[in-house]
Amino acid sequence: MTNCRNSLSRMPLDPCLQRLLHQDFDYGLHVSVVSAPKLETLGCLSDGFYISGQDDLSRIVFGSTVIQGLHVDKLATVVHTVKILSVTIKTLSLDSVIGLMRCFPSLEKVYIEPYTRKENNEWRRKHWDLITCLEIRLKEIVLDPYLGTKSDINLASLFVMKARVLELMTFMLEPRDYNDKFLAEQRRKLQLEKRASRGAQFHFTTDRSVRRVSDMHHVRDLDLIDPFVCC
Repeated sequence: MTNCRNSLSRMPLDPCLQRLLHQDFDYGLHVSVVSAPKLETLGCLSDGFYISGQDDLSRIVFGSTVIQGLHVDKLATVVHTVKILSVTIKTLSLDSVIGLMRCFPSLEKVYIEPYTRKENNEWRRKHWDLITCLEIRLKEIVLDPYLGTKSDINLASLFVMKARVLELMTFMLEPRDYNDKFLAEQRRKLQLEKRASRGAQFHFTTDRSVRRVSDMHHVRDLDLIDPFVCC
């Protein structure tokens, strides 16, 4: 796939296409998806913090639904086939994550790679009505990195308390944070005992098991099912 500057490529795509990956963050990926009935993996979407102008911001169109960066500008058609999503985001934003969850209602696995934490991400007041009626089908969530800030905790606690089929939530820690005091504090603040999914596991680790976009050098190096897992 070619990354395009200042143009929108209308791509019928192969009906057998299962993965659509944007790897070159120097340019935005401008694509209009006409038909991809087997598309299950999408990444790495970004809010464009690495670019100099809005013309380079990625724009992906699914039917009548428009995703500009990480913002769903127009939600007219939901995409039920996408199960795995990876996002790279300058400021950890629950608004962006919820917007993408509404666009891809069948999401089962999401990778979130934030660079800064400036938003509070409080959801109980702002998003309570939406969360109450939104069916969260996520089974696996990866926060990389997880710093334990209020922004991190608020976002993570949403899935702890509302994701009823959650199986695994992985918190990628900096080595300096991997200690008994930090882990105990985070488990308490996340209120893991109130988890919606009784079978959910919460894994705090420093082991690199996630492949970032900067680690993707060739398609042959990627796992066939989940390209964001280190082989």
